[in-house]
Amino acid sequence: MKKLAIVLLIGLSLFVITGCEKKEKKVKEKAGEQEYDIADVDMVVSDGKKVDTSKMKHKHCTRDGSLDDGKANLYYDLYYNGNKLHLLRSVESVESEDSTVLDTYQEAYVNIHKKYEGLQYYDALVTKAATVVTSIMVINYDKIDMDALLKIEGEEDNIIENGEAKVDKWLELASKFGTKCEEYED
Repeated sequence: MKKLAIVLLIGLSLFVITGCEKKEKKVKEKAGEQEYDIADVDMVVSDGKKVDTSKMKHKHCTRDGSLDDGKANLYYDLYYNGNKLHLLRSVESVESEDSTVLDTYQEAYVNIHKKYEGLQYYDALVTKAATVVTSIMVINYDKIDMDALLKIEGEEDNIIENGEAKVDKWLELASKFGTKCEEYED
């Protein structure tokens, strides 16, 4: 009985110690302001700085993706007020045991994001681990150069109307690809 109590106590201690550990945030100082890593899943980061989304509504969207020899996880977060889209955060990941599948998706994501290089407030990060490639992208529509963005993306099938990103246009376009959204309470 005493051995069982000790084993349970050790197990519970390990659970509490490892399960309650806070996520380490990747933060660095830059000119007296905090700069955050775009991959921090607990916040929205644009141009290296945390964006205050507390006064914005938030929709969380998912889309099913299928591929041979793998699995796709596609998530999108829209931060908006009314019909004005302020921020879009996209996290797309591809899981596979096949390294050629991962290489293909990594190359595709990198090539997509290359088109936007130098465009401030379009933040992108592509990472690769042993069995997953992840693309994280944040577009800050409040601050991005809309003309430069439209020059890259083109006018057709775009969510920009009269110089503003529109939530209804994004939802309409996303629904064509099977995206489902729900209101999210932060």
